[in-house]
Amino acid sequence: MRIDEQASYYESIFAEHMAAFVRYKRAQGLSYTAVPRTLRAFSRFIASTGQTEIAISQEHVDQWCRRRPNERASNQRNRVAYTNQFLNYLAAQDFPVAFPRPPKRRGDRDSFTPYVFTRRELDRLFAACAGLKAKSSSVMPVLLPVLIRLLYGCGLRVSEALNLTRGDVDLNNCCLTVRHAKYDQDRLVPLSSSLADIMRRYDATAPRLFTADRDTRFFTHNDGRPVTSDSIYRWFRKTLWAAGISHGGRGHGPRVHDLRHTFAVYSLQGLVNQGADGYWALPTLATYLGHASVKGTGQYVRLIPDMFPEVPAAMNAVASCVIPGGDLE
Repeated sequence: MRIDEQASYYESIFAEHMAAFVRYKRAQGLSYTAVPRTLRAFSRFIASTGQTEIAISQEHVDQWCRRRPNERASNQRNRVAYTNQFLNYLAAQDFPVAFPRPPKRRGDRDSFTPYVFTRRELDRLFAACAGLKAKSSSVMPVLLPVLIRLLYGCGLRVSEALNLTRGDVDLNNCCLTVRHAKYDQDRLVPLSSSLADIMRRYDATAPRLFTADRDTRFFTHNDGRPVTSDSIYRWFRKTLWAAGISHGGRGHGPRVHDLRHTFAVYSLQGLVNQGADGYWALPTLATYLGHASVKGTGQYVRLIPDMFPEVPAAMNAVASCVIPGGDLE
């Protein structure tokens, strides 16, 4: 039994019920990786209120669901949604609970605008990665140039790249297997021959203090510890500075994730320039990126009208045939 399926992982009088709820959801085939952490925080909040009965008042729900300082609206929505699922679970067992009030929508949707790197900025970014200096014990000067190229070249999420094991990286057939990504989906991602060569050189020269097997992470520290996304973010900031690319501060970017946005933009541009039919170009890209729907991919390529006006023009030429004009007889 996993640790977050045990009552000892949680606090407050709800500990047993939270553990049972997570086990119940996973028995339905759901991965439920983020929810237990939210429930654990919720249990600590309940414990701090001195609650001794299995009941939740509207006052406590409102206090818990209130948006926190510097919390993104999307994070708050997820936190409320996860809590609401647990409250429904309790209500089904006839426990007296209150539910979050419907939020007042006043354009609370995240207004962050993704940053799409220009070709010249990408060249500077790659050059800055190659010139990184660090303490002799740090693997980053060797690892980061490969990882940054992988994020841009394949459009991976940072977590997907860092979770790759040696068994997931097939350099002979130039293919990656991304496992348990967002929505618990697995997918195959092809590698270009040039990127595969870069990863082969890294794999051959990266120092390892143990015999690597298929379950070993492909990107690790010298002592075998996994590389965290936080350390990548910190080194990415240093790389931006070295490349002369301005960073607007927290919430303004460029972010590491913007390499994925950049990949999406240039990939769609390439498909359209090659004469790809607009009907399948976007769904194809959505499948490659591991999106649940084309709508999600649309958020990645929404900057195209400003940067590449020829792309929407080409797509509009196809879409214009969907609904016949009124002048046709």
